[in-house]
Amino acid sequence: MTSPFDDPEFVAALAGMGVTHVPGMAAAMMEDIAPLLAAEGIDLNGLGEDVSLDDVNEALARATERHNLTLFTPVGAQRDGALALLRRFAVSLADGDGAAAAAVLDGVESEPGEGEPGVSHVIGVSLGVLDSWHTDPGLRAAVAATRVPRWNRAARAVATDVLSLARKGRAVASLASLHRHGGLALFEGSALLVAATLIARAEYEKNSVSEVAALMLGDGGTRRPSASPGLQGASDRNAGSSFTRSRPAPGATRRRRESSAHPAGASGALTGRALWRGFAAWLEHAPSYAAPTVAEELRVLQAVAKVASGQGVDLHRPVDMEALIDLLWDADDPENPGALQAVLETVDDYVHYRLDTGHDVAGWENAHEAVQDALDDVNAGLGPLDAILEDAEQVNDTVRRDALARTPLVGAVNDVLDWIGTGRPVTQTGGVRRADIEHVAGLLGIRAVGVAKRIGREDDDDLVQALSMTEVPVLPQWWEALLAAGVIRTTSSRVWPGPTASTWAAGELPPLEAAEAVAAIFVAETLTRPLRDGGFGEWMLQGSVLSLVAALAPDDFDVPESPIPGGDLWTVHHLERAGLVSVSDTGRVRIADGHRAAITRGLIALTLLTDSDTDTDTD
Repeated sequence: MTSPFDDPEFVAALAGMGVTHVPGMAAAMMEDIAPLLAAEGIDLNGLGEDVSLDDVNEALARATERHNLTLFTPVGAQRDGALALLRRFAVSLADGDGAAAAAVLDGVESEPGEGEPGVSHVIGVSLGVLDSWHTDPGLRAAVAATRVPRWNRAARAVATDVLSLARKGRAVASLASLHRHGGLALFEGSALLVAATLIARAEYEKNSVSEVAALMLGDGGTRRPSASPGLQGASDRNAGSSFTRSRPAPGATRRRRESSAHPAGASGALTGRALWRGFAAWLEHAPSYAAPTVAEELRVLQAVAKVASGQGVDLHRPVDMEALIDLLWDADDPENPGALQAVLETVDDYVHYRLDTGHDVAGWENAHEAVQDALDDVNAGLGPLDAILEDAEQVNDTVRRDALARTPLVGAVNDVLDWIGTGRPVTQTGGVRRADIEHVAGLLGIRAVGVAKRIGREDDDDLVQALSMTEVPVLPQWWEALLAAGVIRTTSSRVWPGPTASTWAAGELPPLEAAEAVAAIFVAETLTRPLRDGGFGEWMLQGSVLSLVAALAPDDFDVPESPIPGGDLWTVHHLERAGLVSVSDTGRVRIADGHRAAITRGLIALTLLTDSDTDTDTD
């Protein structure tokens, strides 16, 4: 046997690990989105006779997408609140006041009141700033010594994983895989790493954590060091040395393969049965782990160890972890794509256990980075987008705001808010009524009219005769983007200005963060619409994404060929009608510098939408 996937016991253990189905998850999800379904006019406990299955499915799809898109992307007051909370937490932690720090996190609700940050908002903001800080060349030296502070084991495990991902700018993109730790651990761990990063920079600059937190978590977000370390005077609240580790000498690297300097059999190393007993005891006290039971997790890892031993790979040696990963990767079963991730998550638990034992910490930290790289590769979606986004965000903020303001998509936001006023009637599913389609579509420059029955108009071919809002190009995606970004809010009868509406009237140009949120959600909504139609929907999505990536990526980046010959896709033309891209006669897409960040964020948001579609199908 050369593959653990050929071992019946191993396969049986995987079957018990809940790779694709977790009992109760669907029910919990339905409970979470029940208010959104109610806003769509759907009450699952009392469906009216006039509500069809298609109506339920359509409302469910809309509610699920809105839930996923808004969950981790706070805007306005909720984002400001999340940033303020992270500042308070970091300062309390740096002061050594663990009780106060814990109280800050304990005060966050899963379902907060209007304008208050929730658990998911803090997670989203944390992962976003960590990606930005740890990939910023100007901050690299200041945050290089980041070390996870003392906290509970589950949160520390998350923080360790996120640190590895953030250094590659992939923390946000790996959100789906990070959920294996559990929501509470992810919430605490991401906040913990934010605090650790702030403390590391404060120590590096001999500055106070409160000042660094105000600088890096203020309105401007990421700020680079203003002076070299040692030039600023020490303040009354500097970071404690327990939160940082010694910086490497100039030219030193952290490459994993250098861990071969730590030979097997080092003093204190665990061997044989003692290792399994220790790992089992560690799992018994762990707040979470990959398998449903300790016994199943041990069975999976023992099967892996058995095969690894036959190939000369020793699980006692941190340096052998890369060889183990290569072995697992080569043996992956293409008919069970979740199996490799499940096994890697078990290996990740094992590496965390070895880190906690305190033997050869440097070697196991390198091994941990290798496992995180592998997990990241398994969950990799749109590989080059993190680098593309970093480059796009270098464009001046005013240029980006002005470019978006000149698109119908963003330029019409204040117009639609003026039309809504203090409230307008909508359909039972929260959409634009037939009687209002002509006016609202006109705000986007689209000629459309709502009708009860289509009639021929040979002399007016460009007029869209729509039985509902969903038949109007661009309009339904725009409406969903406004909902998800908090610009509007709806019930089964009316639409009102949403919680972020007031920020749009504050200046001549729209707020950058809100404008890019609307544009990004619109992109994600537009590109995923073909998935609802079945057939070639996945090909349409892939072709659309590839055409946009080709326009965003550097000239030397090799973009795969589109699965649809010609590349003339209606999805991309909808983006063109919204003013976000231009398409040449040959089908080549061009994207202005001011639009690049918004479109890239939209492509990243695709992972949330496509993951939600998959979850719905499996349940």
